[in-house]
Amino acid sequence: MDVTAILQTFTILLFAHLLGDFPLQPERIAIRKGQIPILSIHIAIIAATAMVVLGYFAPAAILTIAVTHFCIDLFKSRKGTFNLAWFLADQGAHIAVVAAVSILWPADLSRSLIYGSMSPGELSAVLSAMMLGSGFIIAVLAGTYAVELFLKPFGEEIAGFEAGLKKGARAIGQLERLLVFVFIVTGQPLAAGLVIAARAIMAFGEMRNASDRKRAEYAMLSAFASLGWAVGIGYLAVWAAGLF
Repeated sequence: MDVTAILQTFTILLFAHLLGDFPLQPERIAIRKGQIPILSIHIAIIAATAMVVLGYFAPAAILTIAVTHFCIDLFKSRKGTFNLAWFLADQGAHIAVVAAVSILWPADLSRSLIYGSMSPGELSAVLSAMMLGSGFIIAVLAGTYAVELFLKPFGEEIAGFEAGLKKGARAIGQLERLLVFVFIVTGQPLAAGLVIAARAIMAFGEMRNASDRKRAEYAMLSAFASLGWAVGIGYLAVWAAGLF
């Protein structure tokens, strides 16, 4: 078993999966994947992204990813509920498939139009960057859904609660997580700590001034859940990038 080839394949296919499932999946597709034609468009994007990022057509790997992604998403859309457990289970299943494909059919990067002519040093640098790119997508973009779904049960206790974060709140959360992630990746944990401290001070201020204590507690929980997610994923991405 060539562990290096497996790790390289996993890194490439993981990055492709995250690209296809987050930045390349508009919300209008995500909420309508129970419809076969809409789901088929998403699967075509997933397969095309895997092939492009891999740099050549590997039939067994790409078809396995496409078919299993179709089945997992269809099952979740028709049987699942919109909560954190289903979100994590869905992503865990997709990543497990990527891992299995990487073990069963490690990529032959000498055939790749992207990686075939790279030196070992250049390939290592690109794969490290891909790991960090995957971390960015999970921390900033996937984090939006993970945090929102984590907070949903708490928000439902608040009178007049509106499910889902408004665009402004989502953008603020993504910016906060981006700053923390970048500071951790660039080896500046003190700067990340300052962002967290500033957000904590704001959350405590909201608690002191709010007339509705539940809303204030919700705001504080939102801040710490969002930033905690970014910290954890940031350090995990740094560790994974260091494998190369």
